[in-house]
Amino acid sequence: MEKTKVNGPNGPVDALEMEFKVKSEPWTAIEVEDGSTIRIRVNVGKVFRLEQYDQMTGEPQYVFTSKNDVATQVPNKLKKFQTFPAKSNQDVA
Repeated sequence: MEKTKVNGPNGPVDALEMEFKVKSEPWTAIEVEDGSTIRIRVNVGKVFRLEQYDQMTGEPQYVFTSKNDVATQVPNKLKKFQTFPAKSNQDVA
């Protein structure tokens, strides 16, 4: 565990960077009213335990960095295909 500072709602706060292992990486799938399906998965990069505790529960507070993976399935009727101008012989040379 390495001590560091992270940005909190009221400015920088002391935190410990925690090592972690991924137990599962499930996807969340949602169906939108237009018929599209959106699948989302959160990939956690770093985990920090703050050196402050929740006042109601007494539990430690955690923050993390992450990126989202997103995959979509869209009905053909919603797709707009881009058309590109045909290349001339001069464009190819």
